[in-house]
Amino acid sequence: MRKLLDITGIVLGILLTLSMTVYAFANVSKAGDMVGVVAAKQAAAIEVMDQPGAKGSVMVARVLAPGQSWIAVHLDDNGMPGKRIGLQAVPSGESRDVEVKIDDVTLTDKLIVALHADRGVVGTFEFSKDKFDSSPDKPYFVDGMELAMEASVAGK
Repeated sequence: MRKLLDITGIVLGILLTLSMTVYAFANVSKAGDMVGVVAAKQAAAIEVMDQPGAKGSVMVARVLAPGQSWIAVHLDDNGMPGKRIGLQAVPSGESRDVEVKIDDVTLTDKLIVALHADRGVVGTFEFSKDKFDSSPDKPYFVDGMELAMEASVAGK
């Protein structure tokens, strides 16, 4: 009887160790999907107003970039950035009233405007959602959230 209890204890210990290892690996890979360029709130910001009737471009009221950066304008895809329809390089520091030309597409009611670091070849936007980990121009994250704003274009 004692031998059976010992074997049961060893099997339970092995199962517990394996389950904790699987849990740890699962959380590491999920965390990797969310990592962008972390920036302090005082160093990175973006402000965009609603733009009813937007056509040809959108105006970003204010950008605070910790380094060479990109403003990326996306169609809204259920609250997430969808197809990218506009892109504009911005220098380090504060920029105001930045016009971002957008593609001639049918707009969704909202656009999502995000700020990305220019960490690859300067002046070349190198970001792909499909290749997030290997893309050098990742979005900025402030306080654990992607630095992006929605802008309504309803009334177009």
